[in-house]
Amino acid sequence: MMRLTHLLPLGLACQISAQALSAVLTSNNATLSTLTNLLTLVPDLIQTLSTTSNITILAPSNSAFASLMARNPRSAELTRNPRALSGVLQYHVLLGRIPSSMFSTTPMFPSSLLSAPFANVTGGQRVQLALVNSTARVFSGFKQMASVATADIELDNNAILHIIDSVLTVPASPGQTATNTGLTSLAGALTATRLLDGVNSLSDVTILAPSNDAFTAIGSALGGISTNDLANVLGYHVLPGKIRFSTELLAADQVVLPTLQGTNLTIRRDGGNVFVNSARVVLADVITANGVVHVLDNVLNPGNTTATPDPRASVQAPAFSGAMAGTAAPFTQGIVPTTTLSLPSPSSAFTTRKSKILSQLSLPDAEYTDLSPKGSVDVGIRDLISEINARDGLVTTSSCAGRVSVYLEGKKSKSSSTSRLPQQQQSEESNSEPGELGVVVDTTTTTSSSTVGGKGGGEWLYVSHDPVPSSENGAYEELFGLKGRGRGNSGYGDDDSKLDEEGRLIHFKFEPMVRTIFFFFLSIHAILHVLTASLEHAQLVIQSGIEAGFRETGAVSLLNKDGTGTGPIVAVRSMGLSFESLVGVEREEDGVRRAVVASEYLGMLVRISHERFAENSKRIERFRKALESAFEGPAAGGKKEGWEDADARRERKRLEGLQRKEETRRVKETMRQKKEGDLVGVILQEPDIL
Repeated sequence: MMRLTHLLPLGLACQISAQALSAVLTSNNATLSTLTNLLTLVPDLIQTLSTTSNITILAPSNSAFASLMARNPRSAELTRNPRALSGVLQYHVLLGRIPSSMFSTTPMFPSSLLSAPFANVTGGQRVQLALVNSTARVFSGFKQMASVATADIELDNNAILHIIDSVLTVPASPGQTATNTGLTSLAGALTATRLLDGVNSLSDVTILAPSNDAFTAIGSALGGISTNDLANVLGYHVLPGKIRFSTELLAADQVVLPTLQGTNLTIRRDGGNVFVNSARVVLADVITANGVVHVLDNVLNPGNTTATPDPRASVQAPAFSGAMAGTAAPFTQGIVPTTTLSLPSPSSAFTTRKSKILSQLSLPDAEYTDLSPKGSVDVGIRDLISEINARDGLVTTSSCAGRVSVYLEGKKSKSSSTSRLPQQQQSEESNSEPGELGVVVDTTTTTSSSTVGGKGGGEWLYVSHDPVPSSENGAYEELFGLKGRGRGNSGYGDDDSKLDEEGRLIHFKFEPMVRTIFFFFLSIHAILHVLTASLEHAQLVIQSGIEAGFRETGAVSLLNKDGTGTGPIVAVRSMGLSFESLVGVEREEDGVRRAVVASEYLGMLVRISHERFAENSKRIERFRKALESAFEGPAAGGKKEGWEDADARRERKRLEGLQRKEETRRVKETMRQKKEGDLVGVILQEPDIL
């Protein structure tokens, strides 16, 4: 038979020749000397590795150990604790021979040599192996990621060795995992109900973990909940007796499973998405000491087991009917992370993409312009954007600190219900090139059928990225391009336009963002979006956003699907600050744009927008500080400067709400006394009391 070895490059030929482990360590001393030295401290493990067949060794490089020491100097204590050191190294040894050719985009979860007391799972603790953007990756505890730097070094006994660029993190208990991965509401709820120790002690468990944002979304339902009722809810999120990784959840279109609480729940598959009842799995396969955690975007309700999802919706409706969002993540008091997640170095693909993005910005960081016709970065967000772009592993081209606008809808068509954004808004938001951070798509409502820029398209009457200037006489009609009704007048007279199907409506709107962007078939509204280099980078951005009050912050793509290897995209967002009100109408026959609300009402809307600008600025600053703390560690001295605790914030918001309620009452009373017709100033989205 012809031998083909001589046709291969010499280095590869050496790798495919099986060698003793000791010989491999010696020949790779420049890369693996730290591992070699550590193995000498656990001779029993060396014997196991040298004699066991069909294993895969994930060998951390010298730089991987150096990075671990830099992040966590206490890791040096492993050299004085052979038992713990052996456990860490055992987690790097997988049962079964797994060459790099077996890595695929569908993850696999092989067992390792690590067992009790460091793990409480049948058959040895698991790792996740997957091919991500054409690179072989290894995921361990806290969803930490390592990359295979050198693959397929053949060993004796049909074993194989891969050199990796990070030391794997031994999975921790569910409580520690929740605390250190931003699931602090869950950790606090388990503590409050005294379920934490019981959940930590379970074997082979699958936990469906609502995010902090999910808990916040049903804040009113949790405010006065009893300990027993809360425990009942939490038990409904635990699937005992079997570790169910994402591969199993995606294996069937639908499956009904029993929970620890005793009531069944339903797992549904929709394409590549997994739903639990009506909740979407937003992060899968976080390995714990006793199983796995999947993160949900909603809290499951054991009293609503028939809840079903809307796969087309980016945010699912809460399973608790009538629940209102709270002002802060509940149950988090006293829950403090105990470790700092390690950040992998950005890939060359990410670095190249970031350089390309920033090279398109024409000015230095402090003054640069973005890709939009608006042409500059708002002062209120400039420092934040500069700091984001100065960090390794993050990049953004967002530019707006908020916007207030008055716009005229496009002309209606009786044959269509599709609408477009006003022409200027569309051009301002169309600031991402295909293949860059985002691609703009149209937003549809039911107001116009004209194409953008075409006949009948919408039109801005007023737009500003700063608060509306105060009016000396309290009237804003002229500024907004409207024919005024005067003070106190709110209804229609005989000569006024009517809100019929021929009229074009005029809206007043505040929004803490400028762009509607499109990522992987998901339309989102965000104050900014950040392209990140890894899941770890994305996680810190998400934690910072939620901590700062941007409650809808989340990853719109956990793994980049465009093949560039640039990592997840995070949308930092909060819809709670946005509001919109109908303020005018243009009658088709004369083209005159008339206010349909009194001057006092316009003034109230302007004052509310000023409050929203101020709150938005505070959130931006809190996010900036939270991001700094997340990436660099908290400053000494406990509370961050300018930070409110939950009670102080709640009281401030209560007083602000009472003040606004009284102002609204006075305006309505004035309008009631002086009105000439029916009041048509209907707020389309009631400004909430934050």
